[in-house]
Amino acid sequence: MKRWRWHFLILLICLPVALLASGWHMPFLGVVTQGARVLPVPSGDQELAWLHTTTSTNAWERFVIGVVRTQMNVPGLHVDDSGAFRDSSTDVPELVLTMDGQPGKLRIRWYKLRSDAGVTEWVNALADRKPAPIGVIGGGSTDRALELALALAARTDWRGDRPALLITTATADRVAPQDNPLGTPPLLVDLYENRSFRFCFTNRQMADAVLDFIDQNPELKPQLFTDSARGAALSGLCFAIPIGNWKPNVFSVQWNDDPYSTDLHEQFKESLIEHSSLNPFDEPSFDFARWDIPFSIGGFNRANAYEFRTAESIAKQVLEMPSQRSLLILPAVTQPARRLLNAIVEAYSGARRRLIVVTGDGIPVNAMLRDGEFAWPMAQLGVPVVFFTHANPVAWDANPQKAPAGYALLPPNSTEEAAHFGEMGRIIALSCFRENAPLVNRGNELVANLRSIKPAFFDAKGERLGGTGEYVAVALPRYRGSADEIEIWRRNSAGRWEHLDSIFPATGGQR
Repeated sequence: MKRWRWHFLILLICLPVALLASGWHMPFLGVVTQGARVLPVPSGDQELAWLHTTTSTNAWERFVIGVVRTQMNVPGLHVDDSGAFRDSSTDVPELVLTMDGQPGKLRIRWYKLRSDAGVTEWVNALADRKPAPIGVIGGGSTDRALELALALAARTDWRGDRPALLITTATADRVAPQDNPLGTPPLLVDLYENRSFRFCFTNRQMADAVLDFIDQNPELKPQLFTDSARGAALSGLCFAIPIGNWKPNVFSVQWNDDPYSTDLHEQFKESLIEHSSLNPFDEPSFDFARWDIPFSIGGFNRANAYEFRTAESIAKQVLEMPSQRSLLILPAVTQPARRLLNAIVEAYSGARRRLIVVTGDGIPVNAMLRDGEFAWPMAQLGVPVVFFTHANPVAWDANPQKAPAGYALLPPNSTEEAAHFGEMGRIIALSCFRENAPLVNRGNELVANLRSIKPAFFDAKGERLGGTGEYVAVALPRYRGSADEIEIWRRNSAGRWEHLDSIFPATGGQR
C-alpha cells in the first residue's frame, strides 16, 4: 500500500489542476460570477449605458467632472452625482440628469466590462431589458470602439429602438476589415451605420489640423537651416516653393503593433500628399522616408532594438543634411515616442536643432506640464513638438468658487479631458432635453436630435465636424537661456489659428 501512496498524492494534486485548466466548474471552490446584470429603469426615466472596463476609473472620473460642470453652460440643467462613486466595485455608478420644468430623469450608468461580462454580454442584456437604453457610450480606444460597434451591429432585435452609439475618444478613421483581411479598411462609424456619433476628432482631422497649423506659421515653413532664435526653435514642412533643387525631408515612423500608430501614420502621409504642391515632374515637393517598428514594447527610457536602429538611421540622415531642419512624424503615445527621441539625440545631439516633431493626441499636455520631470523632460529631449488636443488643455477656472463644489479645474493638471467630456455632456443634454418637449424616450429620436442640433456638431456620417474648434500645443524646449514653454493655439470659425496662451512647466502652469 505504501508504494501507491505517492501515486495517489500526485493524482490528488494534479487532477484538480487539470480540471481547472480545462474549464471544469467546481462549485466547492466558491467561484461566483455575476454576469451582465443591468439595472431596471424607473417609469418615465431613460438610460445611457456607459460601457468601459473595471479599470477605467480615471476615465469615469473625468467623464463625471465634465458632465457635472455642464450645469455651468446649460441653464436649468441639474446633475446629481451622489451615486457616481460607489463603495463597492460591483455596484453600478450613475449620474442623474434633470431639467427644470421637464419630467423624467436621464440616467448615465457605468456597466463594467469584466471577464464574465464582456461587450457582447452587456449589449445582449441591455437589448433584452425593457426599456432599452436610448444610447450606449463607449470607445475609449479604437479597439474598444470596434468591439462595441460590431456587437451593436450584430444585435438587431431590441425591446425598443436600437440605441445610438456615442464614441468618446477613439480616433482611428478606419479599422481592419473583419471578413476580408486584404479588403479596404472600413470607416469606424460605418460599422454601426447611421447610428454612430464620434465626439472627438479623427486621426485625419488631427493630421490636417497640425499640418495646417504649420502652414499658417511662417517660422514653421520649410527653409534651409537658420541660426536665428525663432527659426532655430521651429522650422517646417513642405508647402513652400522649393529653393532650387532643394526639397525638405519628411521622416515618418510607425509602430506596427499599434492600430492608432499605423492609422495616424497613413493619415499624416495622405494629408501631406493631398496638400503638397507638385514639381514640374509631378513629384511631391518633399522627400519622404519611412521606418516601420515591429512592436512598441520597451523600457521606460531605453529604446528596444528596432527603435534603436531606427533612431541611428534617422540621426545619420539628419547629420548628413546640416543645412536644413527636417520634419519628423511621430504617431505614437508618450512612452515609445520619448524612447525614440531620446535615442535620436543620444546618437546625434545636433538633431535637437534640426528636427521638428509633429504628432496627434497620443502625447498629452500633462506629460510635459505636470509630469515633465519623468514623462517628457522637454529640456533633455530638446526637440520641439507640435501635438493635438481635442479641447483647451489650460482652461483653468479663473474663479474656482463659481464651479460646482469639488469640481474646480486648477493647474497644473490639464483640462483637456474634462473640457472634452463637458462638451459631450452639453450635446447630450441639449439632445435629450429639447425645449418645449418631453425627455427623449427612443433611440431613433436621440439619433435624429443629434443630427439636427444647432449649430451642427456632426457631419452626415456622424463624425465630428472639423475646420474649427481644434487645438494644438507647441512644446518649445529651453533655448538660449529661455524657459521651457508650451504654446496653446485654437482654430477659429474662419479657419485661422489664434494664440490662446503660453505656459511654463517650471512654474506649474503659471503664466
